Formats: sequence, structure tokens, C-alpha cells
Amino acid sequence: MLMNQYDDPEGGETKALAKELVIYDFRHPKLVSKEQMRSLRTLHESFAKALSMNFSNNLRSVVEVELDAIDQVVFSEFVQSIAMPSALYTFRIEEWDGEAVIELDSRFCIFAFERQSGSNSQEMKYRRELTKIEENILKHTMNRVFKELKAAWGTYTEINIPSFSYTSDPDSIRLISALEPAIVVFYHIEVGGARATFNLCYPYSLLQEVLNTSVLRLQKSNSDFGSDPQERKDYQKLLKKIPVAIASELGNTTISVSDLMKVKVGDVIALTQRTDKPLNIRVNNSTRFKAYPGKHRKFSAVKIYDFIDPDE
Repeated sequence: MLMNQYDDPEGGETKALAKELVIYDFRHPKLVSKEQMRSLRTLHESFAKALSMNFSNNLRSVVEVELDAIDQVVFSEFVQSIAMPSALYTFRIEEWDGEAVIELDSRFCIFAFERQSGSNSQEMKYRRELTKIEENILKHTMNRVFKELKAAWGTYTEINIPSFSYTSDPDSIRLISALEPAIVVFYHIEVGGARATFNLCYPYSLLQEVLNTSVLRLQKSNSDFGSDPQERKDYQKLLKKIPVAIASELGNTTISVSDLMKVKVGDVIALTQRTDKPLNIRVNNSTRFKAYPGKHRKFSAVKIYDFIDPDE
């Protein structure tokens, strides 16, 4: 806390003003405002959701892509943080006349290659450099990644990614000088409980023009999202495969611990549910239907007779 003193011209008394000190790192000047960071986060969260659906659909497995953070770093710090071996994809953005880079965990790359080759593996366990065959096959996966990235940015401004190249050597990446700032979007990819890194690095100089304009605040209407019939069909097909837990609630009651400790075989615990009233049917732990119990062929079943509006 910094204390400044001055004389009161009326009373001659000395007063103290308290000013809170704010630490400022001149080596890492904050070039992106909070509002710009919020817009970048919204954009890249949309990118993560689209990738989750795309990967899950094309790799025939549940793949979750989640955004962890967006931060401004010195480019050399990003390069030094790259886990080895990784798959590094440098790509050019035509409208901005510059390049950015994606760092993809080699474990996910090998998992994607195996799934596309017909394997039923659900694990990401191998970390090694890609072979030439794996690199060529994974181009199809990366084409989908860049397609979704273009779509995410397309909500704000049109971009075109005409080309990309693969390398496994971080030292070969020469987008900008080592001490220049960069914006890094940190993701993780989750498959079967295992996590893999997925990071996207933009040189600040590449984003500077779009950040200094109102482009990120002028979001286009997304009313035409998914208007492509094939895209909508793919999304619907994926949604239909998502498992949901359904349970019928036969009743409930409240009992003290002392009474519970006295329960023995043959005792009856009365429930609050009346036998002439419908049961609650819960979908993913949310009550959505009313139904009556019964049998269907040889199975216990319930017959739905009413829907419950989740907003009520």
C-alpha cells in the first residue's frame, strides 16, 4: 500500500490517501483487454464444442474437447512448454497475412489414426513421433479441425486457411521472434478418462488488427447455423447415439438413523408414494414424465401418460 500525504488548506491538517499498488510486468505487457478476452473465449468455446461433435462422429467414440484457459505469453515460453513428442501444425490465415500453430498431443493423433484405420481401441496411451503414413492419414482429421476453426471465426469475420504443414520439432517453428507476445488457447481432449493436450497459438501481431477493431463485438447472426442438410443430419445422428439414464421413482420416505438401525428382515418401510398415483420418471436426474407401473410381456414397465415441462 502506498501512502500519500498532503496539507488540508482549510484546517492545516495532514491527511493520508491510500493508493493500491498494482503489479505490472513490463516483460509481459497486457495487450488484450478483458472484453476482447471474453470474445475470444466465446469464439474458442464454440470451436471446442464443434470439435467434440466432429471428433465423436468421425472417430466413432465419445471425444470431449474443453477449453481450459486463454493467456498472453511470450512466444518462446509457448515453444518451451511444448511436450515432446507432439504433432505441430503450422497454418496460414490468408486474410491476416500470417501464420499460427496448433500443438496436438501425439497420443490423440495415434488414437485418431487407429480409429480411422478400423481399430476399436478406446485408449490414448502411445506417445511417439508420427510415421509418414500416420501423418498423411491424419491430414483428413486436421482438415476437419481447420474447417471448424474457420466456422468459429466466421461468426465474427471470414477467414481462409489455404494450407498447413506438419512438424514434430518445436525449434523449427519460426512464426515470430522469441520475445514477441502471443495469445495461446489451452484445451484438453478427453477420451475414456484419459486427457491429451491441444493448444492453439496465435502471434499477437496476427490478431492485432482484428482485436483493435470492433470485429469481435459485432457477432453475426447465427440463425443459419446448421442450415446445411448434411451437417444437420450428422448432428442428429450423433445426438441419437448419446446415452441417457432413465429411472422410475417408486417412492421415497424419511427415516431416522436410530429407526434404520432397528430394521430387520421382514420389516416394511412405508413410502409416501400412493399406489393410485402416477410415478415420476427421471431422465438424467431430472423429472420429465409421469407414468403408471405395469408389465410389458415378461418385463416390468411403465406407461407414460404425461410430460413435465422442465421450465415449470
